[in-house]
Amino acid sequence: MTTTFEVKNAKDFYEMFLLAQMREFLSEKYFNSSRHAVACAIFAYHQREWFWKDYKDKIRAYLATNKIIKKSQLNNDDYVECKFNEYVNSKCPEFRIIRDVCNGSKHLIIGTNISSSKRGGGLNGGFSGKSFNTNDLVLVMNSDTIIFKDILTKVVDYWSDLFKLLKI
Repeated sequence: MTTTFEVKNAKDFYEMFLLAQMREFLSEKYFNSSRHAVACAIFAYHQREWFWKDYKDKIRAYLATNKIIKKSQLNNDDYVECKFNEYVNSKCPEFRIIRDVCNGSKHLIIGTNISSSKRGGGLNGGFSGKSFNTNDLVLVMNSDTIIFKDILTKVVDYWSDLFKLLKI
């Protein structure tokens, strides 16, 4: 018995929630909707928990085979999950940004080193390669402007690659 309706595993969660929400977020109707962006961040962040819950044996075997954890630590679920989290963060640095957007929206976290805004489109100065801005949701970290959909795409692609890597 489950309380997730027809979502039964991490692959269902990925396809039915994360990918579907991302398609809406990138669609013409909802392009750069803040509501859809936050929903994407929440789904992208919680995908890690679904992976761990459903595939912990495959993850454990992969981490041990690749000497990320010692065989003597295989039965310590808390330790292995912590190492899996470290692995995800090292292989997909954008995941931490998604976490910050997710947690910022869930817990109203203000005052982090990341700020968010909606950038208006139009001409921005001369005719260089950066002259035209698109109407994007952006994050600013350490004076660097990052387009949210680019970060989201990298995280979604990472999860897709992890399914393949673990042969799921």
